[in-house]
Amino acid sequence: MPAWSICRGTVALASLLLAGPGCAPHWSSALLANSEQVARALGDSVELRASFDPASVPDIDPPTRLRPCCAFGQDLRAKLGPVPVPFFEQENILSPREVGPHGYDKGDLKREHNGLLYTCRGGFIDLAHVRDNADRTLYLAMQVARALPGGLTLELPEEGTLRRLRLQALPPGLLAREGRWTTATAIASWVNYQLSIWHEVVTWYGWESIPGISERVSAFSPEDMYSNVLGTNLAAGIITNREARSRDQYDESMEAWIGEALRRLGAVDKAQARAAMAAVDGLWWDSSKRVPDWQLVTRRYVDIDPPLSGWLVARALAQDGDSRVARMCRGQPPPLSLRVPQRIGNIDIAELATVELEFAGWLPKQFPLPAKQGDLVTQAEFAAIVADIRRAGAEQLGPGFDRPGVVKQAGAGPAKR
Repeated sequence: MPAWSICRGTVALASLLLAGPGCAPHWSSALLANSEQVARALGDSVELRASFDPASVPDIDPPTRLRPCCAFGQDLRAKLGPVPVPFFEQENILSPREVGPHGYDKGDLKREHNGLLYTCRGGFIDLAHVRDNADRTLYLAMQVARALPGGLTLELPEEGTLRRLRLQALPPGLLAREGRWTTATAIASWVNYQLSIWHEVVTWYGWESIPGISERVSAFSPEDMYSNVLGTNLAAGIITNREARSRDQYDESMEAWIGEALRRLGAVDKAQARAAMAAVDGLWWDSSKRVPDWQLVTRRYVDIDPPLSGWLVARALAQDGDSRVARMCRGQPPPLSLRVPQRIGNIDIAELATVELEFAGWLPKQFPLPAKQGDLVTQAEFAAIVADIRRAGAEQLGPGFDRPGVVKQAGAGPAKR
């Protein structure tokens, strides 16, 4: 059992304050007021100096397992090599009522349900990406909070490459001005976002988490980047709201926050989500293809500069749209763009933190930068890498592969879908 686990089950308020015999949690469950919220209510911007015990920060293991989910589309069929797999069909689509409870680091997949949902304000959401990025943001925030204001070198589980965070010591006064948890969650959110981009990059260039099963079909899928930031932001909110003092509390908070986020984003029911997915068949995906054919997903979301906006089906089909899809979101608030922290006070996070990706066992082919064993890539090279992906994508998937709407071809003739 991981060191951060605590006794499970329903507990009375008294046992939240005093752990019973045989239960020695590393996460405190005492009910405390949120200092930042109290200060905000009083209009007080001063960060009170108090002794800080690093041991008070939950010591949790890093998430090591990616949640299995799905390629973009619905009722997907599969093949092994050139041979179709009979009697296999992956529905993919969920309703908001089918989400199930959350479990850190993959949790209990018999109870935790993952798939694609459609929202009127954020487009399609991949719930596995939301959960994975939330868990990793939690882990990073705890590690950073414990180290501040000092520096940190943190080795992360391998994913395509060796991955590490190098964090410099904070400038004098920054932690006092901004607060430990505000600073830690901002850094963790920024770092997690860089790691989420790298996951899309390595799968585009051929890395496989399960050897022999290509994941290029899912690289920069239309819903991935928005879902990554959604999970990151939910975890940051839970942490700063002091709702992650135990694994149980974090899991329960994530379940509640995911539900509320989906409500705010205007999640539709399963029948409506299926109609939205069917409406972009032939535009964003091709139902005639079988998993893992990477050309099953014909449009890819490769914008990496926040804020990020989800691709909305009704807008993509504005010229010849499905009236049912347009009606389902009528009267909803405007689309919701999601942000990733770029600064802490007046300091760019990129001046404090570097994400290093070191090539080791897996070496990509046709990579735009040196990629021999021991070569390093950092987030500073991401723009050049994405430029190469745009070039290759346009050649292989066609012009406009990185945009959601109908693409007009040069000269006369109908628009291409």
